[in-house]
Amino acid sequence: MTIERAIEKRRSRWKESEDIRQDDRFIDRFAYFALTDPDWREALRRDPYLLIEGVMQVVDKEGKVVPFFLNAAQRRVLDVIRREGIDRPFFLLKGRQQGMTTLLTAMQLCLCLTRRNFAGLTMADNTDNAETIFLDKAKSLLSRLPASLVPHLKYNSRKELTFDRLGSTWRVATATSDAGRSRTLHFVHYSEVAFFKCDLVKLRRAMGQTVKKGLVVYETTANGFNQAKELWDSGTCVNIFVPWWETPEYVLEKTPPMDAWIGERVKRLLERGLSQSQCNWYAAKYRQLDKDGLRQEYPLSPEDAFVSSGECMFDKDALIDCLSRAKEGIRGRFVYTLRRDREGDRIEDIRFEQDEDGIVTLHRPPQVWEDEGGKTLEQFAIGGDTSGEGSDYYTAKVVSALTRETVATMRVRLIDDDLYAAQLYCLGKTYHDALIAVEINFCPTPVKLLAKWGYDNLYARGDEDEGTTIKRLGFRTTSVTRPVILSRLKRLFRDDPSLDPDPETLREMLSFVRTAEGRWEAAFGAHDDLVMALAIAHHAAEGLDGKREERADGVDWIDEHFDLNPQGETDLWD
Repeated sequence: MTIERAIEKRRSRWKESEDIRQDDRFIDRFAYFALTDPDWREALRRDPYLLIEGVMQVVDKEGKVVPFFLNAAQRRVLDVIRREGIDRPFFLLKGRQQGMTTLLTAMQLCLCLTRRNFAGLTMADNTDNAETIFLDKAKSLLSRLPASLVPHLKYNSRKELTFDRLGSTWRVATATSDAGRSRTLHFVHYSEVAFFKCDLVKLRRAMGQTVKKGLVVYETTANGFNQAKELWDSGTCVNIFVPWWETPEYVLEKTPPMDAWIGERVKRLLERGLSQSQCNWYAAKYRQLDKDGLRQEYPLSPEDAFVSSGECMFDKDALIDCLSRAKEGIRGRFVYTLRRDREGDRIEDIRFEQDEDGIVTLHRPPQVWEDEGGKTLEQFAIGGDTSGEGSDYYTAKVVSALTRETVATMRVRLIDDDLYAAQLYCLGKTYHDALIAVEINFCPTPVKLLAKWGYDNLYARGDEDEGTTIKRLGFRTTSVTRPVILSRLKRLFRDDPSLDPDPETLREMLSFVRTAEGRWEAAFGAHDDLVMALAIAHHAAEGLDGKREERADGVDWIDEHFDLNPQGETDLWD
């Protein structure tokens, strides 16, 4: 008999009898074969986690001792970890009481029992939680194992287990920036990492020197926009989102009263295929928690989980709905030639190169209407936000003056001003000589370069600060202009929250909140560079008609100079 068949036999016996004494006898027999059968020993060497369902017992939510059979959520997480290996850390985002800490604790215990010189660490947000994980979960699992499987214990304290004959150790600690230093570790579990009080960047840097060919798991419920959210967004981890509906016992037969807000969310869940009893349970939880508490503890999506707890300027639910349906555009960057001669500097030979890691996303092409008299071109405005105080990104948003939808987005960290300006130039030329409005508060260089290169459709403002009507290039954000452009943006997205298809912009809008001082800005740990660029773009678009006619005998700049696809390949927009 194989280990897998033995586990199935254990499961079927429990289903028939639910007799824990019979299960005790079964796991003793399982342990005997695990120690004596060469095939079983080899199987456990390859996959120690088979011990979880083979011999472990847990205390369920009703306080009864039962076999540890993985639920659907736990099984999916373990399958992902098995498949992906240890090359990258894992970020496990989950709701409340879904058994993830118990799973990870059991995994560490499996390795302690089967690996020589194994060193594991569980790090929690505070001392009480660290000791609770060890006493209520780790030692509870250990105490119910067959005695024949438990090696000799040298240390058995509130924070450490040491099996001296195997040389394996496992301890718990409270998260501090220097925890784990000078130790070689093979498994690190960060429990509720979003609630750590220390600097997560410094902690990861310190721990990065200690984990040698080991498994690293960041596990947490969400806690707003903080360093844990940045880690989730960074792409350095294998992200695993565990929705609450993967927990089978979250059902309720009776339908509770519902207001409009929870009714709309239930409608979306039913459309996803959830049962009415699952939706009833979710609606009942809403009566115990506020909206932000429900999002955090029982989220519908990662964005729902991380949504900021402050007063958001935009409709959170509408944005989350848009985000669930958002589609990535064509990513890449513009390449070009910058020519310098006696006639001055100019940009030529523009083309767009697709690149999954590109800094520009094209959401749709510009529209052109042709008739016998010539062409009518869709008009666009571009808002630009340079990296300034409290900002790490150069951004640009291209909006249609006709439909007000976003048609292109640029977002890049740490780019030289001239390279940023060149991408703006190419975007402007792509979208029918769009009106470009770039914020100049911290850096006027991009605007100066655009003018130097002959881009003649630049936004000009009246210089209110000096009390004159002299027109000056670029947009200046002040205590007067900032509330105006944000108010316009709020009205536009209140009427139509689907105007912007860019996922990163929608995420920034979710974290754009009112501070205690009454100012609208990014929540702590979040960014608002795309939001501000979008607000500037819509402000600039106010002065445009939406369409521009071109005579039949005129030569369109794009026809003469620009081709999205000069090699004659399939159209990028198909």
